[in-house]
Amino acid sequence: MCGIVGIYNLKGKPVDSFLIQRMTDVLKHRGPDDKGIFCHNQIGLGHRRLSIIDLSKAGHQPMSNEEASVWIIHNGEIYNFQELRKTLTGLAHKFKSRTDTEVILHSYQEWGVNCLEKFNGMFAFAIWDKRKQQIFLARDRLGQKPLYYYFDQEKFVFASEIKAILQDKSIQRELDSQGIVNYFTFGHSIAPGTIYKGIKKLLPGHYLILKNGKIEIKQYWEAYSATTEQEDKGREYYQQGIRELFEKSVKQRLISDVPLGVFLSGGIDSSSIVAMMAKCNVSHIKTFSVGFNIKGKEFNELSDAEIVANYFKTEHHQVVLEELDLVNTLNKLVYHFDEPFGDAANFPVFYISQFAKNYVTVALTGDGGDEIFGGYRRYIIERNHSKFLVLNWLLRNSLVKEFANSLPKFRRVKRLVKTLPIKDDLLRYTNWLTFFSEEMRNQLFRSDLLKNEDNPLKVYKEYFPQNNSRDLLKTFMYLDQKILLPDRYLEKVDKPSMANGLETRAPFLDHHLVEFANSIPSKYKIKGLKTKYIFKQAMKDFLPEQILRKRKHGFSVPINLWFRGKLKDYLFEVIFDKKTKSRGYFNFDYIEKLYRCYQEKNQPFDSQLWLILNFELWHRQFIDKN
Repeated sequence: MCGIVGIYNLKGKPVDSFLIQRMTDVLKHRGPDDKGIFCHNQIGLGHRRLSIIDLSKAGHQPMSNEEASVWIIHNGEIYNFQELRKTLTGLAHKFKSRTDTEVILHSYQEWGVNCLEKFNGMFAFAIWDKRKQQIFLARDRLGQKPLYYYFDQEKFVFASEIKAILQDKSIQRELDSQGIVNYFTFGHSIAPGTIYKGIKKLLPGHYLILKNGKIEIKQYWEAYSATTEQEDKGREYYQQGIRELFEKSVKQRLISDVPLGVFLSGGIDSSSIVAMMAKCNVSHIKTFSVGFNIKGKEFNELSDAEIVANYFKTEHHQVVLEELDLVNTLNKLVYHFDEPFGDAANFPVFYISQFAKNYVTVALTGDGGDEIFGGYRRYIIERNHSKFLVLNWLLRNSLVKEFANSLPKFRRVKRLVKTLPIKDDLLRYTNWLTFFSEEMRNQLFRSDLLKNEDNPLKVYKEYFPQNNSRDLLKTFMYLDQKILLPDRYLEKVDKPSMANGLETRAPFLDHHLVEFANSIPSKYKIKGLKTKYIFKQAMKDFLPEQILRKRKHGFSVPINLWFRGKLKDYLFEVIFDKKTKSRGYFNFDYIEKLYRCYQEKNQPFDSQLWLILNFELWHRQFIDKN
């Protein structure tokens, strides 16, 4: 796990080595163990290393072949690199290190861009091929590792994080109107766009080649293929396949020359990882959990995590957070995300990463389990849409509706009432994911700010017809794997963990397991009102009964309680500061209305106010200081 940067000057102008050095240094948090740069004429590469495999100097990057005609910088892990190394050795390739990076380099020399089909891992890398005079960039299949780039007629600049690209002062920090709409609609940017005009993100499962001043971007992997519509092979077949592939995935992600642990929430996904580690005879498993100093299961799963830790006799550690921890961390989070980011769960991820780094350098996480096995409540609703329409009629009864509106915790009921009748499948599904609806956005933004073509569903509409499954729920899960998973949930983990020099690995995102899971009919994933049914059945012999029976709920951060309590003044001071009002983006009469409804009428607008708060703090760091 590392940080990579690079510049290719298209007009032949020599690269500024001092700029490459600044770009590399600003990513020190991603790679505190080593650094290196390579500059030759119009090409410059930089690398920050977090040493995981082969801790010796032989793993130093940028790394070249023997003739120094091909150079590579790499962020991530190739889990099957040992098998590939044996194959390449049989093809007369010679190695000088034990790293997976060198395996990528030789694989490229042997198979060209087709080497990507052979890698099992999470990665973002760049290869400069002097002979072909081309740069080859690639990102892993599910988008676990980020890779951004800027391209104009003068230069091509890329990096693991946007802040490194912005070290080039000739690149203007202009806001992209589509990026603003995407953020306030979904709480994050949507690839390939960012909130910065001209700065793009390479899509998961894609590679980029820059040659002769032209960029070519191609997809090399698709989450859903023809196999996703194969015949039903029965529950036992799928359970057995899940067990075998999941165990193999966990085992591969245990390869490390540094200490390794697990983020344990007490949910089915992270608990299953611990179970598989125990099955693989891993001794002294280190587990880490985070919670809040608030009673109730909604904000604390620490007791569930303790059940799992005691069951498997792990070396368990936990962190308990409070309001001031958020205030002390928020500006750090804004800095490390580079863009405004609306998922408040990035805050506990930062703290648990910071804490875990005292004990381990690598942590396994349960990311991806919900998207491939059906873990969200909205999947239940969409799977049983016609039945829920009857419930919707009852909820629209004036007495029930009045009662629901009187309690903030019934926000899910309100959304259910509003969303279920929507006949357009895509519009209905994305409504579950939005923070500011179209009606709210029209009141939030100044009328002349946005363009007619700034449609937040733009990318969703592009992906929606690409999945031709007869199973509508599969289509929705496909959308989540393409957009929500990489742009929100994986981003939420990568940036805070790497801010603390901690590598995270996600066994559920092994592409073989993902492909298999995507072939399973939805009826085995959602059974009645039960989520992840097939996965729970596959794991039932390995986990405590309490964990298998527990209700699914997302990891909630108590910002609603805090914004009405000790953080009320902090929220008000930032949002209604003179500087905030002077931006010219918003209609502040509407924001004042939201705030009054939230504080005085107990309406659930904490998520919307959180997005406005984060946008302002981001603007102060990345736009005002430009």
